[in-house]
This record gives sequence, structure tokens and C-alpha cells, in this order.
Amino acid sequence: MRRNIYSFLIVAGFVLALGSCSADITTGETTSEAGNIPYSKIGINAFPRNLTAGNAAGQMNDIKSLGINYIRINLWFDNFYMASAGSNPSFVKFDQAISAAESAGLDILAILHPIPTWLRGQGGWKSTYLNSYVKPVVSRYKGRVKSWEIWNEPDNVDSRFGVLDGSADNYFELLKETSAVIRNIDPSGVIVAASAMSIVLDGLSKLNWTKRLIDLGLANYADILNIHYYSDLDVELGTVVKATVAQSGMRVWVTETGKKGHAGQLSYFSSIMPYINISLNPERIYLYCYVEGAIQNQTVPPDTTYGLLTMYGGVRSESSLYTHLKNR
Repeated sequence: MRRNIYSFLIVAGFVLALGSCSADITTGETTSEAGNIPYSKIGINAFPRNLTAGNAAGQMNDIKSLGINYIRINLWFDNFYMASAGSNPSFVKFDQAISAAESAGLDILAILHPIPTWLRGQGGWKSTYLNSYVKPVVSRYKGRVKSWEIWNEPDNVDSRFGVLDGSADNYFELLKETSAVIRNIDPSGVIVAASAMSIVLDGLSKLNWTKRLIDLGLANYADILNIHYYSDLDVELGTVVKATVAQSGMRVWVTETGKKGHAGQLSYFSSIMPYINISLNPERIYLYCYVEGAIQNQTVPPDTTYGLLTMYGGVRSESSLYTHLKNR
């Protein structure tokens, strides 16, 4: 990644400020503004279909016990929701997840994504996506789901499904059409644009993707500029990304950030959360994630999972970050 002396000094100054603050990791209290962990802004990604750590209700209550108020979940447009073209949709899993989050007092951000296997690569996919999925889902859950995110990482080759080409221009067309449908059904709903993959990945290509989306008129169709950040104290976040966010004039949420492996999650959280906060001043920062894995029985080893907890090998393992949030 490109770096210069100015950006190096920016992040070096932040590191010095963070290192010099008097912090108590038990409480999260610090004496330096740079070192403040913005606990009130913290949300988390969750996969309530993954039942390894308990049912949806148990998971949502546990998340709430961590002092977290915001949850980001997928309402999967998949073969379970609609088995084939023209078949009746099943809201069973959506109902379970939303009722559980609602009962736990969590503010829900729902991702409208992806498309089922039978629709992938089909020319008329967008009409089906909007009319058979977006319209009925938003109509059913408006008021209960406060925020709607249109797709996830459309630049990611794994999120194109034979219907998107990965460009900001291509995604913008989907955003415009989907936003109009949501606004018509749920005028008070908050519309969150999809983020590119980690904003500092591949040099500045993801930042340029984001800039292009903004330049196309993002603010006319979305309420929230969305950022994903998977990195350490990267200089670009506090310089060029910060400038781009400020120039957009939009509200900002970071809907994914996290660290792979239980051993490093607490130290990542303690340094990166203040850095994101001071660099971007987002309204919310969503950790990735509670339990990793979208499949019902999926587990990931503690040393490679992004999850705060895992049930790998039938043994419950909690990261030090999970313990910190639980006990603070």
C-alpha cells in the first residue's frame, strides 16, 4: 500500500497517544481521547441459523448481555426461503431470528442478500429479487427491522452470483432500484449501502470503488455510507479514507471489523476501535462476529475463527474479548 511521511506521522501520533493513555482493560476507561473505546456504538454480526451455541433466542440474549445494542443479520434469499421460481416463500427462519432479536432488545440491521441457486446467472433475476423477496420481506418486517442493507460486498467475486460484475456502477443500478422499493414500503427505514471488501485491501482499489459509488450519487439513494475494515493501524484509514468519508457528508457505519483467532481479538479491539472512531467518527461499529458460520452445525477452531465464541469439537471456547465484554 502507498504510504508517505505525512500519513505515517498521523498513525504514529495516534499510536503514541494510545500507548501513553492510562487504560484499564476491565472497564475500558482511559485518560486519553484517542484511547477511548466507543462502547455505545458497538454492534455485532450474527448468524442465528448457526445453532452450535444455542437457539436464536439464547444467542440474542447472550449478545445483549455483552452490552451490545445493535445486531446485523442476513435475511437470506436462498432455496430455503423460496425453493423454486413461483413457489411460496417461507418466513420461518426470518421470523425466529427477528423475534429473538426483538425480544432481546436489539436494534436490527437486515442484509437483503444473496439470491438462490436457481436464480443465479439468470437475465431476469432482478425482477424476482425485488418482487418475490425485497417487497414481501420489507412489508412483513417494516417497523421491526429498523435498517435495510442492500447486498453485501458486491465487489467480492463470491458475492456476484453470476448477476453482478463487481463494479461500483453495476451495484449502483441495483441500489437505486432496491432503494426505491424499500422507500415506498418503509419510508422511515434506514437504507444502508453495501460496503466494498475491507476498505484498505489491494492498495486503494476498494477506496476508489467507494469514491465512485459516492460520485454516482450515493447520498440520493442511501442514508448510510458503509465501511468494512479488516486491518491493523493502517495509515490510509486515518488519512485518505478519513478525507473521503468527510467529503461525502454522509452518515457512516462500519458494519464489519474483526480479528481472526481468539488470542488476538482483545488487543485488536482495544487498539482498532478507538482508531476507527477517531478516524471516521461512525455512528456504529459492528464486530465480526458472534459465532462464525452461516450453516446450522458449522464450527471453526478457536485459533482461526472470527467469532467471539465457538463450539469447535463440542467444546465451548470464549475469546478474551467475549469475557471482557461480558464482565465490563
